[in-house]
Amino acid sequence: MSDAAPAIDHVATCNAIPKCCRDHVYIFLVNGLDPINFGRLTGLRDYLHKLGFGQTYYGQLYHFSFFRKEIRRIHMEDPEAHFVLVGFSAGMNVVHALAAGATREGIWIDSLVYLSGNNPVTPMPADRPANVGHVLNVLASGMMGRVGERDYAENIRLEDAWHFDSPMHVRTQQLMAQEVAQLASVVPAPSSKETMPRGAFDDPTPRPIKQKPLAERDAWDFLKPVSRLKTPPEQVPADGHVNRQIDYRPEQ
Repeated sequence: MSDAAPAIDHVATCNAIPKCCRDHVYIFLVNGLDPINFGRLTGLRDYLHKLGFGQTYYGQLYHFSFFRKEIRRIHMEDPEAHFVLVGFSAGMNVVHALAAGATREGIWIDSLVYLSGNNPVTPMPADRPANVGHVLNVLASGMMGRVGERDYAENIRLEDAWHFDSPMHVRTQQLMAQEVAQLASVVPAPSSKETMPRGAFDDPTPRPIKQKPLAERDAWDFLKPVSRLKTPPEQVPADGHVNRQIDYRPEQ
């Protein structure tokens, strides 16, 4: 079983893509007949999260209906959505059915990924749905090491892995990183230059500062006539000019 760290260049490639672009790639992982998670498909989910692909779902065979509704909802809400459906063992048949069902909704599935689809329990699909772009067929060796290739798919044979090794095999991680990075890279990134209204940077209009009262008020002000509490009028010099202090900002 191989858990070696993935090649650093694939990880760096994913991290270099803006997060806003990676968030438009939706990945659905469907486990097979593996109730104790012996194949560790959850490890592949965690690895994709570390690459920055937070829109990653994980489920069992019975999550078919929920995943179908989620794909439809995302398609309606996100016009830039890209879908990757990954099925391990018998989960391969579920993701194939999800893709085929999406044809009626007019939903494009960018990638189908089969992990150890060459199992003795369920037969592999004979064709590729018309709405699927790329099919990646990762095959295990061992007992089923001579079967499983499909002419409609890119077939990758893991010579040093058996059935339950494929989800966390280092080659699988590299292939998944390439797959999702390629999809995220075609999502248009928003412009980094945001323009603000010019008025937001204009200098404020100068305003005169109010003169303080000449006399301090005391606790007996409530007994005084209102006219005596008002600020005395400005004294106009003989030349007729009023001296005022103006608050202003120097020109930039």
